[in-house]
Amino acid sequence: MQKSKQNHHILFILVLLSIANMFACKSDNNPIFQSDQFNIYPNRVEQGEFIAIAKNKKEINSSYPSLKSNKWKLKRSLFHYPSYQSNHEILNAIYNLSLEEIDRKILNDSIFSKENITSTTLGYSGMLSLAILHPKACQNSLMQRVKNDRIIQDAGTGGSWPISSDRLIWATAAWDTYKVTGDTDWLRRTYFIIKNSIDDDINLIWDYHSHLFKGEASFLNRQEQSYPKWMSPTDIYETYSLSNQVVHHKALQILIEMGNLLGKDIQKYKHISEALKKSINSKFKIEDKKYLGQFRYNKYNLVSPHSDALGESLANIWDVRENSVENIPIHQFGVACFHPQIPNVANYHNNRIWPFVQATWNWAAAENKNTKAVLWGLASSIRSTALFLNNKRSYSIENGDFQPTENDSNEQLLSASASISNFLHVLMGMKITTEELEFKPVIPREFKGKQVLSNFKYNKAILHIEVLGFGNKISSFTFDGTPYKRAVVPKNIEGHHKIVIKMNNEIPIDEKINVVEHLYLPETPSLSYKNNQLQWNEINNATHYKVYQNGELLLETKDKHMVEVNFTNPVEFCIQAVDSLNQHSFLSKPVLLYESKYEKLIEAEAFLSKRISSFVTLKKTDKEPYYFQVKASRDGNYKLSFLYANGNGDMNTGDKCASRSLWQNKGYIGSIVFPQRGKGKWNEYGYSNSFYVDLKKGYNFFKISFEEFNNNMNGERNDVRIDKIKLLRLN
Repeated sequence: MQKSKQNHHILFILVLLSIANMFACKSDNNPIFQSDQFNIYPNRVEQGEFIAIAKNKKEINSSYPSLKSNKWKLKRSLFHYPSYQSNHEILNAIYNLSLEEIDRKILNDSIFSKENITSTTLGYSGMLSLAILHPKACQNSLMQRVKNDRIIQDAGTGGSWPISSDRLIWATAAWDTYKVTGDTDWLRRTYFIIKNSIDDDINLIWDYHSHLFKGEASFLNRQEQSYPKWMSPTDIYETYSLSNQVVHHKALQILIEMGNLLGKDIQKYKHISEALKKSINSKFKIEDKKYLGQFRYNKYNLVSPHSDALGESLANIWDVRENSVENIPIHQFGVACFHPQIPNVANYHNNRIWPFVQATWNWAAAENKNTKAVLWGLASSIRSTALFLNNKRSYSIENGDFQPTENDSNEQLLSASASISNFLHVLMGMKITTEELEFKPVIPREFKGKQVLSNFKYNKAILHIEVLGFGNKISSFTFDGTPYKRAVVPKNIEGHHKIVIKMNNEIPIDEKINVVEHLYLPETPSLSYKNNQLQWNEINNATHYKVYQNGELLLETKDKHMVEVNFTNPVEFCIQAVDSLNQHSFLSKPVLLYESKYEKLIEAEAFLSKRISSFVTLKKTDKEPYYFQVKASRDGNYKLSFLYANGNGDMNTGDKCASRSLWQNKGYIGSIVFPQRGKGKWNEYGYSNSFYVDLKKGYNFFKISFEEFNNNMNGERNDVRIDKIKLLRLN
């Protein structure tokens, strides 16, 4: 009780000191950013009764509640990093605070601390700023995520890869490290690692029909946090997520550029990259929306009509799309992972703003030269870091607070690197290529003045960079006092140099952002079939329902049933709830209807010479493939899948997802994926992913084999039980 009173007393004194300081420095009373929720000034952040004030570039005091300390004071020497200085003390302090957090994560100046060495953390952190700030630690840490000359996928849904396959974000950090250092040995080494990883993904998750990569969204790897609850890991594997497509497209582009530098044959990857880009822009479109959908459901042309801020922002940064940042839904405290939110789900990705997603959106806004969006995005980033006195993992959409969440964390490497990205990629506008360092600053009028970045190491040069004024275009660029038309620095320069960039000091017109209310999806309906009719539960706030048949909209109705459902061939139905704001729920779990004569279940052990159990166990160490045959009643298209068990781990984590290659008449069809279904649950059965195969009347021959690309991330345990082979005639 006494401690609580002391804390309140300290907060009261901090507030008084902050107010006194405000009046003592009138120039700091001109707001940089104002909203109904918070205000930003040159030296402070105000949110209601809470204030964070930068006394100087080395100290911030905050009256925000529930902090471990109400003061941040720089304690580490940062002389070996680039230094930043502006006439906005809040920016200067946040830069140093974030840089200090990054420096704390580096062990012996050579590698990041163990908890930060994951493929996604290193990939996104490296892309945002770490490859520039500390390429040596990036290189050493990235190599910790390599096994058998392939990038390691982080543990996740259903035993991870290939359910999750965003490990290729690793390539962006590796590539940026090369562009900063020019290290040709690193280039050769990482080229083969990236190539091997992409080749495995092409074999396991590339869909040659849709020209898309299967699998879970990048970073959104907690099943019901971003997917409907009914989706199993197998269902998620069979979707196509926007962010995963964009990450793969960038990795392909990197491989192509690397291959060109090394004189490799990269024609195959060019074809895939071009086809993928076309599919991204055409197959994720949503009716009445100007942003792309979060993911495509399996097989049918149905897209989840919800935004994916990370995927859309990356698409803008990496030239997959243009000028769509202004359409991404944003909230009062920042950019959410997606919009709308999912009802009755814990807060982690859902209902949260992640600073690295925010910084990626800010960077994309700068690429689009949207100063209004840049101002709004920078204000969101400044608010959270200043008030919390560190870079949290995430915070709430509704009130901007870092509590409560499922897994709160202080001084996140990913969030700190995102904070530095705001300076490097937005205010300084840096873009590093294999040949040069280019500058494209975007400075909102509210940040006008001088932005200085000194001691910036680029290859063998050390640069002092000044950006003067405001605007989204450069009016003049001088290098050591000599004016140049292009704002670039070639990679072969050496020594110390001074760069001065003057902005055009013009205010763009008609700039837009898409601020939206905090909304929830309607709950996902549950669909069933009984007595010749489809039935579904009533959803609160739903005005009507959409019924889909084989992926096509069949009808819209206010009823909770559909009578006289007649079918001859197998037919699939699903349903979607729509509310008064035209917000669509996730699709329900599909109901596939067919007469029993269309289905054939074959015991897997029937094809073994010695039957010792009621199932077939496939192990990585098996010397021979597993052969089976199916007898088709007539020529036609069939759906083939496998009833299996994988008890090597839980459904939401691990690295023992099993996979095998499926062959028909010596032709490779694709990989069968057997996600984990529960630790030790070898009697818990579910179906694998499905294959649509053309069969001839009579016997058709298949083979299941283990190929090198079927190795999972565990490397040792890759076993599965197959109970039955399911064959469904579709026509």
